[in-house]
Amino acid sequence: MDNISTPEKRTALGVGIKLSNFLKQPKAHKWCYNEWFYSNIDRPIFLGDNDFTACLQETYPDIKAGTKLTKFQWAQIRRSLGKPRRCSSRFFEEERVAVYSKREKIRQLQHRKVKESDKEKYKDIPDKIPAVLIIGTKVTAHIQGGLFVGQIDAVDHSTHSYRIRFDRPGLGTHTVPDYEVLSNEECDMMSKDNLMLPDHTCTTHCNPTNCTRVGTRSCSTPTDSSTSLSDVSPPSSSYTPNIASGYLGGYPVTFLRCIVKMSKLLHVKGDLLAQLKHLNGDIEKKLSFKEEVSSDVQLMYATLVLDLDKLNKMLQYTMTELQAHCKTHLGAETLEAAAVKTECMNTAADLVDQANQLIRVNNEKVKSFVTELTALLVQIERLSHTKNPCSMPVLNESIKNLRAIVHPSNLHSFQDNIEVPLAHIQARLKQDILSPTE
Repeated sequence: MDNISTPEKRTALGVGIKLSNFLKQPKAHKWCYNEWFYSNIDRPIFLGDNDFTACLQETYPDIKAGTKLTKFQWAQIRRSLGKPRRCSSRFFEEERVAVYSKREKIRQLQHRKVKESDKEKYKDIPDKIPAVLIIGTKVTAHIQGGLFVGQIDAVDHSTHSYRIRFDRPGLGTHTVPDYEVLSNEECDMMSKDNLMLPDHTCTTHCNPTNCTRVGTRSCSTPTDSSTSLSDVSPPSSSYTPNIASGYLGGYPVTFLRCIVKMSKLLHVKGDLLAQLKHLNGDIEKKLSFKEEVSSDVQLMYATLVLDLDKLNKMLQYTMTELQAHCKTHLGAETLEAAAVKTECMNTAADLVDQANQLIRVNNEKVKSFVTELTALLVQIERLSHTKNPCSMPVLNESIKNLRAIVHPSNLHSFQDNIEVPLAHIQARLKQDILSPTE
């Protein structure tokens, strides 16, 4: 402003005062909101391609974006497209229904509730959609007829709303729907195709009888990169979270935050790997036709590799932090699981010795194998009662040790008669541990 002459300064100051007085009027404030405020979920709907541009591309594909036409030419194009029906109550109602439908489709994509077979139903949704905002994001929200700045304190996926603590004194905390919230920071965008689940993916718990191979998952439960702690069902009706004490659901809040951070980083890495795969395919196609790879593509590829390297370092740091939490907070349960294994082994040895008094088996290898099998059965029986998640790795280790004892010529029989039934039992135990019945 130092290089601007005094008359220009006065003019700019006068315009600024007039604009400030204008924006203080309620009608002007409402006009600015309706004209320029678009929430994160509405931006791809209203700021993307509209019906006119879609009809123009289908009818006149030779007209490119940014083409300058005369007023007469535009009039001829509009006349050829037909007379639009506007400013009627039925038109506005249909437009509102279309917006509500698109919002709901974007929410389903955000929470990964869409299968690839339903892809045609979502073709009216843009290729890039915003991610659900996370706790701590600075936002601008529309409440009480005005726009106010605040910070997200909680996310409620059931009502598609955010609980926001506003910076303005006296305004307090309010729950605002997602279509009235705009992020002040750059919003993460997700690819629509990457959010669609494969058709064979189940949305419920697996049935152990459907698993035909050992060590493989017959189906998986969809995850959400933006799932909040409010999505987790309480174990009982008397459950009350005690966040003030640093614990939630019996686990430290710092430990849960570390898990959420790891989940989000893994989802971001999945998107980056999908982009890298697509870019590799394009480059290989160009090289096969002996075409030169442009410098822009090379720069994009290098940036993607650097982003992956940075993300891997963040993942390594988060993994180290998560392992430290596991050692600190789950060490007692792990030691208990190891102690239970030793106790089961002693119990199995006593049972085998009692039974061997009648059978008189002298082969030590056979006795050791039978003892290991018996200990495994006792361990499974204990696990079904204690439901300690830390016992699952101990159980897998016992099965691995048992497999090492088997002679290579008997491995096929061991897989059919022991490993396959044990895999079904393990799947059922995991289901009972993750979804305990009251």
